[in-house]
Amino acid sequence: MINIGRIKIKEVAKKAGVGVGTVSRVLNKRKHVSSATRERVIEVIKELDYQPHAIARSLSSKKTNTITVYLLQDFTGFRTNVVRGIQSELRKFNFDIILNCLDNAEEVKTLSKRIQNFYIQSKTDGCIIISLLPESKLKPDLIPKDYPIVLIDSQRDNLSSVFIDNVSAAYNAVNYLFQQGHRSIGYIMGVQSTTSGYERLLGVNKFYQEKGITLDNRFISIDHFTFKAGNKAMKRFLLQEDTNSLTAIFAASDYQAAGAEKALKEAGLKVPNDVSLIGFDNNTLSEYLDLTTFSQPIYDMGVLGAKIMLRELGCLEEFPKMKFNFDTKVKSKNDKVHITLIPKMIFRKSVKKN
Repeated sequence: MINIGRIKIKEVAKKAGVGVGTVSRVLNKRKHVSSATRERVIEVIKELDYQPHAIARSLSSKKTNTITVYLLQDFTGFRTNVVRGIQSELRKFNFDIILNCLDNAEEVKTLSKRIQNFYIQSKTDGCIIISLLPESKLKPDLIPKDYPIVLIDSQRDNLSSVFIDNVSAAYNAVNYLFQQGHRSIGYIMGVQSTTSGYERLLGVNKFYQEKGITLDNRFISIDHFTFKAGNKAMKRFLLQEDTNSLTAIFAASDYQAAGAEKALKEAGLKVPNDVSLIGFDNNTLSEYLDLTTFSQPIYDMGVLGAKIMLRELGCLEEFPKMKFNFDTKVKSKNDKVHITLIPKMIFRKSVKKN
């Protein structure tokens, strides 16, 4: 046995009055242990301050209690909170994460091979992929069939996933502006290589297609989700001949909206008196600007992704019922779970009737 702080597993078993196998089952959260016995073993573990050795456990259980988390885009505040949610939930079950950042197109292209290599070398128990790009495809022949994969911020039919309904949120943003009487609207969208950028523009296009209206390409900008991009886009809009007809802006992020607001202010225009403005994310910046925006449960995406992984690993017998303060759709198909989270529109004072 391996000593950790001079305490051996057999010492825990002796003090608790059980066998070593029973202690092992409790540590690995296995069945066939009564509640009373489980509680007694846990009390002894705490009393003796026993710390099971990760390597020893992996050798006996053929599990490493580690999950690889692949981050396919920049490590922004959004993705930082997703990772925090994943880590907090997995730690409850004594799992650690190995963070693997792929921040360029060439690395992303080889994702399937990387998953295979990492599985062989590190023997992690599964992987969670954050923000799989719309065009990215995983190659089934390179990934072990019994190796669970969970997607966050993207979706594929054959893999369990948690994702934001960006399409309906963007659709609702445009619909709300139309309800307020706005017809000449500028759109500051995110780069199309990202899931959120692609889907939010898809929602805008869906609304116009249903209305039978053609989008004015002069008032569409596709760029990064940054203050600088929003500022640059708004300045370009202001240079167009028909700028005076522009009454509203929908930006795919609060940072873009803030950049647009600054450009408007520099041009002597006010929000919402001259131009109404909607953002996306509901970060602290949106509160400061009194910005109408969309709140999305970023941290909870990580928690839910981790729970799905724990379910696929057999650590949770069934997916737990959770109460949310946002709308949720849950679908199960071929033993895969797909959770859609609906962003909530936060109404503030940046939009007025036209």
